[in-house]
Amino acid sequence: MKLKIFLTALCILSSGTGYANSSQQEKINFVKKVYEDHLNEDLMGIDVLKLHASKELRLLIQKRDAIADRHEGDMCEWVRQVLIPGNDYDVRANKIKYSVLPNGRVRAQAKNFGESFHVDFDVKCDAQGCKITDVYDPGSYRKELISIVKNGTC
Repeated sequence: MKLKIFLTALCILSSGTGYANSSQQEKINFVKKVYEDHLNEDLMGIDVLKLHASKELRLLIQKRDAIADRHEGDMCEWVRQVLIPGNDYDVRANKIKYSVLPNGRVRAQAKNFGESFHVDFDVKCDAQGCKITDVYDPGSYRKELISIVKNGTC
């Protein structure tokens, strides 16, 4: 009897672990898709981060863009690449390594012109799919956007 209870408990725990792994894999696959879209020449000019962002993060990006539009001709100091650092890149999608961190974030790491970088993503998934709720490189991009919107200027 004790053996049956033990085996039943073990099966229940094992099935929960499988779910966690599939959830983690779903997040990794989503971040891979984000980078594939970012590196896709057919999608040049599209803000891939905004495209895959949660409603809250997308709204902050739209407000940031509105501030930049008001200062057309000026280079806002906070304008930068978030997904791949630098002004240009030689990164290939198949060279990016992905992992899930202990805090649940997905890390994408690669080399850009020989220089290592990593970006961490806070990703939330539901029945409608996955969305980026924040990006860390190393600080919170969401907090950075909140500060930009609060200041309202370049």
